[in-house]
Amino acid sequence: MSDKTSATGNDSVIMCEAGDCGQGDCEKCKEDITPEAKSMEDCMGKSMEMLANTFSASAKRWEMIVYPSLFAFILLAGYGFYLIYSLTQDAHQMAKNMQDISKNMVVISESMLVVSKNTDNQTAAMHGINASMNQMRQDMAMMNHSVSRPMNKMNSFMPW
Repeated sequence: MSDKTSATGNDSVIMCEAGDCGQGDCEKCKEDITPEAKSMEDCMGKSMEMLANTFSASAKRWEMIVYPSLFAFILLAGYGFYLIYSLTQDAHQMAKNMQDISKNMVVISESMLVVSKNTDNQTAAMHGINASMNQMRQDMAMMNHSVSRPMNKMNSFMPW
């Protein structure tokens, strides 16, 4: 429906548009606008204007909050991407180094077998040294026993 002026040009008449009722200039769709309808239109117009002004002011307030927040979000998202990228690079480097470490661990394991054999040889040598030391201890005890009695007798003759 659209507002059009009538033939006299003074009164506003609501006329139907083509397609509303199927006819272009339908007599039954024409209505005269009453003063009450005009005041209602003024009230609705003022209300819509106030709503538009309020919405515009609210939008400006939201712009002051949303745009800086959006900028901060984009900045933090970029930094987060950088951190994740760095983490993946570090994980890749660590995986590459783990291959080298595993190769070196095989070499160390083989070397430990040699060290274990050498330790067994040292243990056997220490058992031999222990047996020899035990024999020396027995010999010293025997010598102490055989020399100490005569020395006690000689000490009584010595002047010092």
